Amino acid sequence: MKIYGNQFALSTFESMFKSGRLPHSFLIYGEKGLGKKILAKYLAAAILCEKGTGIPCGECRSCRNAEKNVHPDIIYPEQSGKLNTYTVETCRHVCADAFIAPNNGSAKVYIFTDADNIQLPAQNSLLKIVEEPPDFVYFIFTASSKDVFLPTIISRVTPVGVSVCSHDECIRALGLKGYDSSQITEAMESFGGNIGMCEEYLENDSLRVITSLTKRAADSIIVRDEYSLLTVMSSPELKDRQMSGVFLEMLDRIVRDSVAIKLNENAVPISCYPRGAEKLADRISVRSAEKIHDCLNSAAADVRANVNSILLMSALCGEIINS
Repeated sequence: MKIYGNQFALSTFESMFKSGRLPHSFLIYGEKGLGKKILAKYLAAAILCEKGTGIPCGECRSCRNAEKNVHPDIIYPEQSGKLNTYTVETCRHVCADAFIAPNNGSAKVYIFTDADNIQLPAQNSLLKIVEEPPDFVYFIFTASSKDVFLPTIISRVTPVGVSVCSHDECIRALGLKGYDSSQITEAMESFGGNIGMCEEYLENDSLRVITSLTKRAADSIIVRDEYSLLTVMSSPELKDRQMSGVFLEMLDRIVRDSVAIKLNENAVPISCYPRGAEKLADRISVRSAEKIHDCLNSAAADVRANVNSILLMSALCGEIINS
């Protein structure tokens, strides 16, 4: 199982295994595309590996089954509903199932991927089992941020952050996937060392369009051109709720980058438009950036609540320019 970057996370896991103090609950967190699911799968394979070294050997039956996603003791609870989330019913089922002995190994691992929208009642139903699981049970959650969880859950898990890959690692990984140098350069201009997002950018026409719209929106904010911003936000692509959510998140990252740059010129950008963030940092105050951030966050919440996107974007345009 090839892992690019994330050496801190890998060394953390290895140290825990060597010390004999492996926690029973983990939260692997960080932005989309940085390999949270792969790390979760790697950790589960390491826990169940028959050699017990803390590193998946890739050769034993357990590791082979883990690699093929057919290991009976690596369980991915079901997500459901409009938000594709974990419900109370699902979590209660996990709590009951956790006391059933493993199928053919020494442990069972439950992996809750993309847990950003996990319901609060569902989190509460998991508290006791996460705090006092059977000796053979492990939990791994993945999410974009620790903030999506209740403090009581956070206090019961071991958080491990993921990170972007180096420039060379990203080029090597994308090259092995068959992309040419021009494609790799284009993708990395927007997503740097985030291999997952680079790959999605190259494979997903919609993401390329949204990325372009995000950059145009940032340019409009930089020059305070309300008409230009309104034109961007009236684009047909943003009528789609999912795409408008992506757009708002990406634009917010540019705004956050601008604040980071104002406070520290050596700050590492996380957005798809570092050059735009630099320009924006020269044009707006931290206070204005905070207001825009609040507007974008509020709009994103409205999008999730299924508010009419056309009316939402029109109103948002004026709020941003007047911030």
